[in-house]
Amino acid sequence: MDENQRLSRIEGKLDKLSDAVVALARMEERMVTLFNRMNKYEEKHEELEDKVVDIVNKVSTDGQTLRFAERLFWIAASAGVSYLFWTIR
Repeated sequence: MDENQRLSRIEGKLDKLSDAVVALARMEERMVTLFNRMNKYEEKHEELEDKVVDIVNKVSTDGQTLRFAERLFWIAASAGVSYLFWTIR
């Protein structure tokens, strides 16, 4: 009888061990899924960051062009007004 009790305890421990292994495998699957999801989020974040940098560079270039065009406009407007006053005099 001692031997039967001992075997039943060993079987119980093996059952608990197999349950623990199954639980660990499930947790590992969840972790792999989470890591894959995090990698996808990171890739999307990097894509968006690159797009933002491109937009910032484009806006900066457009701003400089617009500033130059505005200066040319005011120079031309000032020259026109000066010429108008010079001809009226």
